[in-house]
Formats: sequence, C-alpha cells, structure tokens
Amino acid sequence: MSSCFLLRKVYNVEKLRKVLDFVKTTLRRKGIALLLTMVMAFLCVSCSGNPSENSSMSETLSSSESGSDSSSQQSDADSSDASSVLSQTEEENDSGETNTADSTTKPTEKPTPKPTEEPVETVRVTIPEGYTVAQIAQTLEKNGVCSAKEFVSVSQSYSPKSFSVPSDSNRAFKMEGYLFPDTYEFYVDDDPEDVLIKLLNNYNAKAGGLSSQQLIVASIVEKESRSAENAALVASVIYNRLNAGMKLEMDPTRDYINNYVTNSPYLSSTGKYAALYNTYKCSGLPAGPICNPGSRAIQAALNPADSDYLYFFFGNDNQNHYSKTYEEHQAAMEEYGVQYS
Repeated sequence: MSSCFLLRKVYNVEKLRKVLDFVKTTLRRKGIALLLTMVMAFLCVSCSGNPSENSSMSETLSSSESGSDSSSQQSDADSSDASSVLSQTEEENDSGETNTADSTTKPTEKPTPKPTEEPVETVRVTIPEGYTVAQIAQTLEKNGVCSAKEFVSVSQSYSPKSFSVPSDSNRAFKMEGYLFPDTYEFYVDDDPEDVLIKLLNNYNAKAGGLSSQQLIVASIVEKESRSAENAALVASVIYNRLNAGMKLEMDPTRDYINNYVTNSPYLSSTGKYAALYNTYKCSGLPAGPICNPGSRAIQAALNPADSDYLYFFFGNDNQNHYSKTYEEHQAAMEEYGVQYS
C-alpha cells in the first residue's frame, strides 16, 4: 500500500494541509534530517490503522510543530547569541592579535645616535740630526707624545724584528744611532713602543744595511761636520787614523759621556762608560754611536773622501782645516785658532 493512499485514508484534506505546512516549516527550520525522522514515524503510525494513535500522532505533530516553533525561536535566539558571541570573540581575537603583535613586533625604533667621537689628537715632532736618545726622549715628552722615562725604558729592552741591533752591555743606550732624525706625526699620549717602532722603521727604510762600525763613524761625523764636503773629509780622517792604529781623540765622544751618560736619570750605573766611549782614553771606535746621525753623515761614512789626512779642526774662521802631519796641524791651529763647540 502506498504512502499517499494511507494519508488520504486516514486524514482529511484539512489535516493533510496542516501536515504539509508543518513539513515545509520543519524543512525550512530544522533541515532534512529531522523531516525524514518525522516522516518515518508518521508512516509507522499510519500503517497501524489506529485512529486514536493517529490522533495522538497528529497531536504529537502539532505539539512538535509548536515545539519546533519554540525551538526555532530558541534556536534563532541561540543563533543570535552565538553570532553575538562569535562577533565578540572575533573582536577579542582581533584585539588579541593586535596585542600579540604589539608585544612581539615592536615598532621600528630609530637607532640611538652614537656619541660623537672626538678626533684623535696628533702632534708633529721634528727630531734634528745628531740628537741623542736622551734628547729625543725629552723632546717626545715635551710634545705630549709619551713619557721620556718610559720611552727610554722600552728602547733599552726592545729588539726589532726586521733588522738587528746589538745587545751589548758596554753600550750606554741600546738604540743610540738607530732613531732616524726626521719629522714625525705621533698621537698625543701615544704608546712608547709604537713611537719607537716608527722611528726604527724609518731608520731601516732610509739607512738600513749599515754595519755597526759604519753607524758609529757616522755618529762622530754628524757631530764634527757642517756640510757634505766636510762630512766626507772627516770620515776619511777617522778611517785613516783607525787604519794607522791611532786613537781618534774626537771631542764629541768625550762630550757625549759628560753630557748624556754620566749621572743620566735613565741609567742606573754610568761609571764604566767613560773608558768605553771617550776616544782620548779608548783605542779605536767608542763602544757605540754617540748620537743619531742623519743622511748626510751616513753617506759620508759609507763613501768617505779619498785623502791622506790624519788631523782636522774647526777654526775661528768657521772652516774645517785638514793636515797630514801633527806639525802641520799645530801650525794651522796657531794660525786660525780653534773654535770649540
């Protein structure tokens, strides 16, 4: 028996209309799943043929419709509440996301400007030809480069890596002769070792290759001459006297001991040096250079004049006078007089 036939048998047209209205309402509000459940229940009741039960079913359907309306209203309210909650949650989520972003992603900050560094102050220092280690140390201190005492202390113990400097206990100042005269630019309050290295590097670049003997000769020539021509002649006299086995008897070697070694604040003991440097006392060359010679004196020591002179002096006429014999030397001194520096 078909479902449509049973419906027409049990219900009149009015009831059927109500059922259809209910179905449409349910379909709109509750969906197809609820509708199928109710239709199956309805068919079961219809098939039983019991009018009272059919009536109860009708009431149940009516009640369900009423309940559905109520449930629909409640559902609409719940849906409205849910929408409100969802909207609120979304707003909170949006707010939370914003807060999270704020807490994790900081706005780009302008870098804190570094304090302006003051330019490092430098000073130009000229070291004249013929200055001693003591004079150079005092010049550096006077110009604010470094302490004189610290500079001398470093120079006494430092050993260059690019060339050799004799470590001889008979030398008063280890670096005497190796501090090349020139104009330098140093930092104010510079490191004494850095200052020393700069001086030594300049020596090595401009005068490197000299033997210890040549450097000592150059230091004497520096103190005894005032021109390139005289420098070469003085160098020739030194080499000639050395070759003849004569004492040099050069005044600057005695002056070096008296003025820069004896009672020096940079040396602990100085008593032995007079016999090692004063060429009126010692044979041959002094134990070490007596100053820091410049290029002119160094070239003279490397390339002395070809002469037979064994004597010279600086006269009151501001000229050097050279002699081959002691007698000639004495006569010239009487004629021109001797000018002592």
